[in-house]
Amino acid sequence: MKSVISVIFITLFSSVVCLSYPDGEPAPARFAIKAGKIVTMTLGQDFAADKNVINNGVILVSNGKIEALGPASSIAIPQGYTLIDASDRWVTPGIVEPHTHIGTEGGFNDMVTPINPELRIDDCVNPEDVGLKSAVTGGVTTIHTMPGSGTNLAGFTVIVKLDTSCPEKMILRELGAMKIAQAYNPERRGGDLGRTNMGMSWSLRQMLKQAKAYTQAWQQYEQGQRKEKPEYKPELENMRKAFSGEIPTIVHTYEGWGVMQTMRMFNDENQLKVIATHTEGGGYTVGAEAAKRDGVSIDVGPFLWEPFFWNAEQDNRFHGVAAEFYKAGVKNLSINTDSVGFGEQEELAFNASMSARMGLDDQVALKAITINPARALGIADRVGSLEVGKDADIVIKKGSLLDPTTPVDLVLINGKIVYRCKGADLVIKQPAERSREKE
Repeated sequence: MKSVISVIFITLFSSVVCLSYPDGEPAPARFAIKAGKIVTMTLGQDFAADKNVINNGVILVSNGKIEALGPASSIAIPQGYTLIDASDRWVTPGIVEPHTHIGTEGGFNDMVTPINPELRIDDCVNPEDVGLKSAVTGGVTTIHTMPGSGTNLAGFTVIVKLDTSCPEKMILRELGAMKIAQAYNPERRGGDLGRTNMGMSWSLRQMLKQAKAYTQAWQQYEQGQRKEKPEYKPELENMRKAFSGEIPTIVHTYEGWGVMQTMRMFNDENQLKVIATHTEGGGYTVGAEAAKRDGVSIDVGPFLWEPFFWNAEQDNRFHGVAAEFYKAGVKNLSINTDSVGFGEQEELAFNASMSARMGLDDQVALKAITINPARALGIADRVGSLEVGKDADIVIKKGSLLDPTTPVDLVLINGKIVYRCKGADLVIKQPAERSREKE
């Protein structure tokens, strides 16, 4: 009973905090960040020696968005902005997690039937999950969290921002992706249909066939090519978003055959945007095929390398999974933690650094935890890079995101400071302090 009362109190308190800043009230804080090095993760711009690095730069933040950024010589800091002096630090985009299970109280697996297109996990987001707060300490600002892989079609995922102070504003997109599982986890031990890969493939194809026909019927009706209104089928409504290209399909899969089957069934046959996730056990052996498909992204983790007894070549060597995929030509590459609780999600940057240690180019490793997962999920217009107009999700630390020896000092989400490392010698000057200094 006490726990129920506590949850009610926390929810009511959070609502009061959020409601104290309605539209028309004082605007959120405005920040000017002086940075020693800004890693924007954008392409096509030539700053300093690299296309996406600004040395001695400034970022202006207002109304939760990035208002301006560039070399300090070109950006004047206006009056009324709080100054964050990170002149000796790196400033990077917030980290985007493409595959996790944290923050989903009571929503992990529903094992009654193997195909569950009606289910969605956005109703299960728990803002009090300690894993969410821990994730921010590692620079993670956006997560794609999902039901587990116990069934072939587990339901639909959700994309969440990790500012837990206003729970109703945390969800970036209610339906993140359609969650599919092939190989290892979803084989049904009861002996019913789905016990074998053949049974799983048949069941999935039957459901995909129905959803594709349903989506096409509605498209024809809405475009005036069909007079009769299609019968409304609530169990297929969420799948319409996948077939119309609004959301991707993320597929838990392993080994070369599994990754190939994922690409063939979902991308080739049904033209779905696909994120093949996990992909270990020799999945990189079909990396060249993945590289040919613009609609396929590869998501590696949590196993980052393959030991000599598991790799496809059986060559007595360790292979970095992400490095092997990249070597095969895969550019749409991301890295995940597959976290299921406290003490894992904040290690996503470390997973990227370990992938770099195992042969992945540093720049590619940084993209794999920022802009690449954002693009794969279809949210790159808001997160994944530092650009004017995007959400001000920003990480400040003394070193690259790939440097595990330096902790994260400060994290902003939607232009709000949500984490500051205890003891960090980071100078933050309020507008009044700046005005007195000028006097």
